[in-house]
Amino acid sequence: MSRLAFAILCLLSCAVLLPDAASACSVCYGGGEESRKAFLFTTVLLSMLPVGMIGTLGWWIWRSARDADAPREGSE
Repeated sequence: MSRLAFAILCLLSCAVLLPDAASACSVCYGGGEESRKAFLFTTVLLSMLPVGMIGTLGWWIWRSARDADAPREGSE
């Protein structure tokens, strides 16, 4: 048996025999409904945070450019 075939056999064996160990995650299958809602809320919050930061930066730059182009009072 070649080394490549042996490595593939080992990987396939691990893939078949170890999925039950992955279900031992206390976060994925444990906890009540409140925990799931908290994880969902946190996921949405962290997903929207960069969008909000980029939007705020864009708004600040737009406002600064608008104020710089506005005519000043008292200057002619």
